[in-house]
Amino acid sequence: MANGSKKFNGRLISGGIVTVIALLIVIQNTGSATINFLGWSWSMPLWLILAIMFILGMLLGGAVRAGVRKLRGAAPTKT
Repeated sequence: MANGSKKFNGRLISGGIVTVIALLIVIQNTGSATINFLGWSWSMPLWLILAIMFILGMLLGGAVRAGVRKLRGAAPTKT
């Protein structure tokens, strides 16, 4: 059981470090940016774009990881 708690603590610590780094990047980029996509154009603060991309990356990464586990037939881990 001690091994499982170490794995959990490692994931928690690494997740916290990634979150802090992402927050520092978001806080330091306060300018405005324009996104052009398929002929549409949006102008919004750069920090908002970075925050949205970070959240989408986390969601997509989790979905891909779950899909790979499902294909391999492995039981999902409890977090």
